[in-house]
Amino acid sequence: MPFPSIEELPATLDSTGWRWEPYKTPSFPSYTFWTGTDSAGRTWLTKLTGDFYAYREIVFARIAQRMGWSCQSSTLVVLDDRSADLLGVPDARVHAAHWFLAEHGRTSCSRDCPLASCNWRSIDDVDELKGCKVSRILDWPRSEIAAALFGGNEPPDRLLTTSHEFVIIDSEQMFSSGPTDVTETRWWNRRDGAASRAGRELTIEVCRRVSQLSNDDLADALAKPQGVEINELWPIGPRLKEIRRFADSFAAKYR
Repeated sequence: MPFPSIEELPATLDSTGWRWEPYKTPSFPSYTFWTGTDSAGRTWLTKLTGDFYAYREIVFARIAQRMGWSCQSSTLVVLDDRSADLLGVPDARVHAAHWFLAEHGRTSCSRDCPLASCNWRSIDDVDELKGCKVSRILDWPRSEIAAALFGGNEPPDRLLTTSHEFVIIDSEQMFSSGPTDVTETRWWNRRDGAASRAGRELTIEVCRRVSQLSNDDLADALAKPQGVEINELWPIGPRLKEIRRFADSFAAKYR
C-alpha cells in the first residue's frame, strides 16, 4: 500500500494546533471536506460525519485490510474547542480522520497511464476488469460484494491514487443491516443477464474469506480506544457474527 496500514496509525488523534483547510476532491467537486495538518506534518481528511459513522468505517477498514484489500486507513480525531468551532461542529467532537491520499484525475496523465487501458468506472464485469492495468482494481468488485454482505446502505466509493492504485473509501454505511443477498450485486451476472463465472468466483471468494475471520479478528476489528465514547446506535458485534455465519453458509453452498 502507498500509505500506512490502519494498525500503524494512532488509535486517536487530538486536533489541538492543527492547520485546517477546506478541500474539494476531483470526484466530489460540489462537496467540501476538510483537511487537517498535524504538528508532525501529516495530513488527514475528514467529512465530519460523527463518531458512529467513523467507528463503522474503521471496523470495516480493519477487516478489509486484514483480508488484504486496498482500503483507506482511518482513525478517530477528537476535536479541540478551536477546531470544533472553526469546522462548525461545536457539539460533535469525535470524527473519522482519513490518511490523506492525493487523487488521480479522471483522464490519463501520460501515454503509459493505466487509465488508458480501460474506462474502469463504467465496467461492471469482472472479466473485463481483469484487463485493466490499475493496481488492485479487483478490490472494487470485492468492496461492492462486501457491501451486500456487510449490510451497507450503499457500496463504498472508490479512489485512484496518483500512484495508480485503487483504494476503497467511504465505507461508513456498513452494518446498517444484517447481510443481504450477495447474488443481487451487479457482479454476479454479466450485463446481458448471463452468469458471470469470474464474478461468481469472486463473490464466493469474498464470502469464504469473511467466513475464515477468527474471533480474535472480529474482536480486533471492534476494539474501541480508551477514553473515547462512541455513541453506538446499535451494536455492531452481533451483526458481525451474523455476517460471518451467512458468509460461511454461502461459501459452503458453492464448495
